[in-house]
Amino acid sequence: MASNHTEGDEQAAKLRLAAAVFTSTQEGIVITDPAGRVVAVNPAFCAMSGYGTDEMLGQTMRLLQSGRQGPEFYRQMWQQIRNNGYWQGEIWNRRKSGEIYPALLTISSVRFENGKIANYVGSTTDLSRIKTSELQLDHLAHHDPLTNLPNRRLLDQRLERAIARARQCNHKGAVLFMDIDGFKTVNDSLGHTVGDELLIQVAERLRGSLRATDTLARFGGDQFVVLLEELPSAAVAPTVERMLCGLSEPFDLSQGQEVFVRASAGISLFPDHSANAGELIQYADAALHQAKVNGKATYCFYSTELTLVANTRLAVEARMRRALAREEFVLHYQPVVSMADGHIAGVEALIRWNDPKRGLLPPSEFVPIAEETGLIIPIGDWVLRTACRQLRSWRSQGIHLDYVAVNISACQLRHPDFIEGISELLAETELAGHELELEITESTLLGHDSETIGKLEALKALGIRLAIDDFGTGYSSLAYLKRLPIDKLKIDRSFVVDIPSDPAGMEITAAIIGLGRGLDLEVVAEGVESVGQRDFLLTRGCASGQGYLFSQPVPQGRIATLLRHSNCHRRRKPEGRLEVSRPGT
Repeated sequence: MASNHTEGDEQAAKLRLAAAVFTSTQEGIVITDPAGRVVAVNPAFCAMSGYGTDEMLGQTMRLLQSGRQGPEFYRQMWQQIRNNGYWQGEIWNRRKSGEIYPALLTISSVRFENGKIANYVGSTTDLSRIKTSELQLDHLAHHDPLTNLPNRRLLDQRLERAIARARQCNHKGAVLFMDIDGFKTVNDSLGHTVGDELLIQVAERLRGSLRATDTLARFGGDQFVVLLEELPSAAVAPTVERMLCGLSEPFDLSQGQEVFVRASAGISLFPDHSANAGELIQYADAALHQAKVNGKATYCFYSTELTLVANTRLAVEARMRRALAREEFVLHYQPVVSMADGHIAGVEALIRWNDPKRGLLPPSEFVPIAEETGLIIPIGDWVLRTACRQLRSWRSQGIHLDYVAVNISACQLRHPDFIEGISELLAETELAGHELELEITESTLLGHDSETIGKLEALKALGIRLAIDDFGTGYSSLAYLKRLPIDKLKIDRSFVVDIPSDPAGMEITAAIIGLGRGLDLEVVAEGVESVGQRDFLLTRGCASGQGYLFSQPVPQGRIATLLRHSNCHRRRKPEGRLEVSRPGT
């Protein structure tokens, strides 16, 4: 009797435990009879489905079918249960509210000892949150977090599919590579928060000018890529023009900021130019670069010539990096001469590249690429240090010059450590500030924002002389001459070269000289190659000049010889040249 009582207690305990598990588990559990009619459901199932226990009893699970899976799906599911005794997989169910939700379902058959089906037990887990998280993660992986546009990964996928569809259906398409002209200026002057706001508004405008079937992606920074599918080649240009025009209106940003920007675009066509996604983006990027060379705020179609240009640029960039490491750059110096008596007041340092294969290369062949790639920063720093150290070395040799002039780029001037670096360089070389002259082009001063003015004033505080190079060729307003701490104007050689045969050039040159003298600025004429040019400039009041009439740029070792000629020239006061070098030698 005691044994039977113990066995009964154990059985009751097991039943209570099973009931507790059935009731408290977070998985939904449903039990049916062999015909599929529900005989029991637990609270988790009721919470998941929205149906109460009374509503489920006697029903079949067809009550929850969403309609997303057809009869074949259920036929295969029951076939596996009959063969294996269970089935597990994802299924779409419908709640009582009508909401369709994903679930992980396991159905097992329970048999009597004789092998007949006693019940079917189903356990289900709601996958809604997991699926939502997966979708969110997938969206984050394929979209730009700032603009919510497709990113490069999603763009690549869509472009691959577009190329395949174009091949199958004999359609054409285009890839547009765009970036915002002057975006860095907005970012630097107004801050990254305003820059981000501008990018969001740019994305909205671009999206508004496209079809629903087109893809607008953010490629990175201020670069956007547009994928146009099933678009005839003749319709590409009007589409691009509409997009660029849409960006010409001002952008109203927070804190009352109104910003005007423009954009440039490069275009490649598929399958005309390529049927490879990577190449199409590369070709469009090459065309974008050409559009910027053509003047910005425009667009350019890809051509095979652009690939040759781009490859040349990459090769030059790689060689320049090696040239820095191998010390292949050298400086030549061109005297700045008092045209009345031949006295050399100072020299301008001019970089050359002593390429092992091509010989001595002028700056026009590599400086523009250095500016585009950012290499101008280390190269410009090398020029400044080399020129200042050379002036110090000349002084120690008893060779006296008033100053050395060095050209600086907009990239250098914008660099946050530029002023500090100049100050340290002067201290290192023991030069006074007035012994260093920095030449800045008009385009560098374009806009003359408060940051630029502040840096120029900081340079003046160090005693440094400031000159505007190639004066008259830029786009700035003459008003900046009153605002900026400038010491010198350098007349561009294009105005001097045809004197005295070109009346227009003579008038412009005379006007610049008069302007400089009226503002108490020193004026230097570049490109003086003849006695007639020198005499005209002297009669108009321009005292200083550079050019082949006096000397071509020469290596540092010849400056001493030129200075000796200069001193002799001053004593004899001849009518001829200090040192005549034929143009091009």
